[in-house]
Amino acid sequence: MNATTDNDSNDGAENVDWEALAPREGARIPELLAQLAGSDSALSELHDILHFPAPGHLAAPRAVDFLVDIACAASTPATDRWRPLSLLLELVVGHVEDRFPEPLELDQWREEVAWATSEDVEKVREQYRSWAEEAQNEQRHHRMRNRLAVMERPEGPALLQAQLDTYQAVHARVPDLVTLLKGGDNRGGMDRAGEWVSYLLGFMDSDARRIAAEITSASHILLAKDLRPAPKPPTSLREAMNMTDTGEPLPAELFALGMVADPTDIDTTVGLTHQMAGGNLYNSFAASVAMVLIHGENTPREALRRIGRGGGTSVGYAGLFNESWPHCGGHSPQVLGFLALGRAGDRARRLRLDILPGLIRDEEGSRALVTGVGLEILFGPRTRERSVEDHAGADYDEETLKVLWAIAELPDSAWEDEEFVRTLSAWALPDDAEDFRALAGVEARPEPEPRQEPEPQRQTPSAPQPGGLFGRLFGGGR
Repeated sequence: MNATTDNDSNDGAENVDWEALAPREGARIPELLAQLAGSDSALSELHDILHFPAPGHLAAPRAVDFLVDIACAASTPATDRWRPLSLLLELVVGHVEDRFPEPLELDQWREEVAWATSEDVEKVREQYRSWAEEAQNEQRHHRMRNRLAVMERPEGPALLQAQLDTYQAVHARVPDLVTLLKGGDNRGGMDRAGEWVSYLLGFMDSDARRIAAEITSASHILLAKDLRPAPKPPTSLREAMNMTDTGEPLPAELFALGMVADPTDIDTTVGLTHQMAGGNLYNSFAASVAMVLIHGENTPREALRRIGRGGGTSVGYAGLFNESWPHCGGHSPQVLGFLALGRAGDRARRLRLDILPGLIRDEEGSRALVTGVGLEILFGPRTRERSVEDHAGADYDEETLKVLWAIAELPDSAWEDEEFVRTLSAWALPDDAEDFRALAGVEARPEPEPRQEPEPQRQTPSAPQPGGLFGRLFGGGR
């Protein structure tokens, strides 16, 4: 299947035995694909069927070509192309924490899946348990635990294979996907295709050279600003309202460049340096983070400085990451950025610890994950032997105390999260709220009283509101 043909983007969907791949709801897939471009509801329902590691993910590799064709088809309005692209992104990075700070090597992934699908299932499960317990860093610990959780399902080996096959199916369509980086319709307006395809292409790092070249061409990042062609003026009021392509790179493109650019590519590094020094706050921040992704422990100090300065602006880390990083895999852009900054090693330690307390406080769904990474920064890997007495007699520095205080000030309800308290126990920290507060020297704060709701009044029913997608898939609107 190829988006450059004149075939309908759903040609052949009826001929796939979707029920064999997704027995519960596979029969609905052709209908949902036909509705997808213009329907948030169809997008949400397809996500529920196909996302990893739901049983229906076995159908995801076959769905990829249809989704790419819908996104690229001339008949799909530019304002609707983001829907199939956003679903592709979720299918590719269901466990996005596997990808940061260090990328997932495709050859290693293939070898692991070949092993997991050919060995005795119980032997594979036991090996994953061992790898999770012995992991020398939090990224590997979570990767092995995620793999184990999949393998404990009846269809576990097939799901691991389908996850890899889905990635490879999207990778095969990179030549079609990169076409969505160009054109005013794809680059201007809200939820632009250029933004969503940049997020997706950023994770196709096995084709890094081609993607980096396409992004630098589309974004004009290598051209001096005064040499760029001026954007065409709008021809109507509606076009003017939807037009946001100013000739500047999209922040999402800078994210993608960070994911795929080669550290030896001096031209890209120079282009990102110009963006860092430019007057666009969002692009300056995105380019600075991209420098960390590309250069790791060799990141220029100025890039780290600018990231820290961005956190001190009125929009803060959350607003700046939200503009340039994707919200996928159940984690916010700020959480992903926090994980990714680990690529700079100890050079980003202070910066990450500046971000961490806010994440512990505000990111409930990612609290266990970010707390574990933070404790690893402060105390070393969870595999290191330690005891409660080690903490009781310790003289902590200010950075450590700030993190412990952020944990101690969490409401009692936070301590009902089993994964969170297990994470604390892994570092021999108290898993009881009162004991932890005593260790940190913080008094308990009273729980907020339940809000008194007014008596319900009879109202005229209102029309249903559109746009439930982000709350359903990504945790909030943009």
